[in-house]
Amino acid sequence: MRVLCVSYMKAMKEELLTSVFMRIKGRLRATAQRMVGDDDVDDALQDAFVRLWSRRNDFDNASAVEGVAVTTVRNICIDNIRRDAVRRHDDIDDNPSAAAVIDDNDDDINNQKELYGEVTALIDNSLSQRDRRILYLRDRDGWEMDDIALEMGISEANVRVILSRARKTIRQIYLHRNN
Repeated sequence: MRVLCVSYMKAMKEELLTSVFMRIKGRLRATAQRMVGDDDVDDALQDAFVRLWSRRNDFDNASAVEGVAVTTVRNICIDNIRRDAVRRHDDIDDNPSAAAVIDDNDDDINNQKELYGEVTALIDNSLSQRDRRILYLRDRDGWEMDDIALEMGISEANVRVILSRARKTIRQIYLHRNN
């Protein structure tokens, strides 16, 4: 009897997630379109649903699903934007001839490289090995929070706190040195 009850509850939570997600899919699509190009919208929605599916047993009502779904789509889009920015920066580093093609932007590119080098030195000299590794995994390598948590053996909440504090530390040191 207990097995049937547990099975029924799981099925109800799966139905709740699926029905709410499909009902607000238009709103989620609009949120994603404002942030990323049309090509990435479907991928963001699909990724969001997969993430939510893995947490389907955590949801007890429709408003919880809606809130987490909107936040998840937004965070996925932000992750994609950051990942694309890192890739563009890596392309400049890997292909110096690409920077030479655009003569008007040589100064901008050199300034960006100089700033990147300065911030990298700040990170290397100011953060602990653990904080530096987490920051690089997230911002340079584009790892997901859950993957970093698993790699480091800490919770996702701890990863978020460490990232926030590390970024704040670097920002404060940088602003102090340059003001």
